[in-house]
Amino acid sequence: MPRPFPPRGAILWLLLFFATPLLAAPKVDPQTFVEQAVAARVADIQAAQLALRQSQSADVKTFAQQVIDHHPRENADLQAFARSRTVEVPADEDLLAQAEAELRELAGDNFDALYADWQMRRYENSLALYTDAAEQGDEELQAFARAKLPVLKHHLQMARMLTRAHPLS
Repeated sequence: MPRPFPPRGAILWLLLFFATPLLAAPKVDPQTFVEQAVAARVADIQAAQLALRQSQSADVKTFAQQVIDHHPRENADLQAFARSRTVEVPADEDLLAQAEAELRELAGDNFDALYADWQMRRYENSLALYTDAAEQGDEELQAFARAKLPVLKHHLQMARMLTRAHPLS
């Protein structure tokens, strides 16, 4: 005699029982987060140093100096987080090469507008990265990302003000 198929309710219960931990698992991996965050910071610092050399505008230079002054402290926090999680940080040489390639976007006659737009887009991306980590990372990553969100929001607001002062033509 054929064995009866398990009741539908039992199958659903088993699916929920085994799938719930998978659904609740963090969706933002600390390794990926650190790699992207460190790469963004290196590119931001390189762009800011370029802005100090090439910009003719006091507000662009002020913003660039703030990036240079603030990012080393943020990098130290990110490095400490990476160490505490035994997450590998990409090599500086690789990050600098990647940043140089990205900075080619800033070549042109209207440097200040290009820089302002570039920084605005970069901070929008960084804010999205940190927001995702704050919402979908594991507990430690969420806490780290949440602590950094106010500063990122402030930098994005400043970058948006630069884009209004120096619009792309």
